[in-house]
Amino acid sequence: MIQIPLKRAQEVVLDCQLLTDNASLSGKNGVLKTIQHLGYVQIDTISVVARAHHHVLWTRVSDYQTSHLQTLGDAERAVFDYWAHAASYL
Repeated sequence: MIQIPLKRAQEVVLDCQLLTDNASLSGKNGVLKTIQHLGYVQIDTISVVARAHHHVLWTRVSDYQTSHLQTLGDAERAVFDYWAHAASYL
């Protein structure tokens, strides 16, 4: 069994979720890389400030704009929405 300090374990988890350094993720390519890395982003209709799936991308892509996701889906067809276990962008 491998043991690592709690602080390091927290860093690894945050890093795997792309929550530690989003400087390298920007623009629509950053959005695409984020979705590819995470596997999917669940589409959520809850909208207090904005629809919740946009928050996932805002926290990871430094200059995220909702138009990036729309362009990747509608114009470029690089991502698509699909019902896997929940409605998601893949």
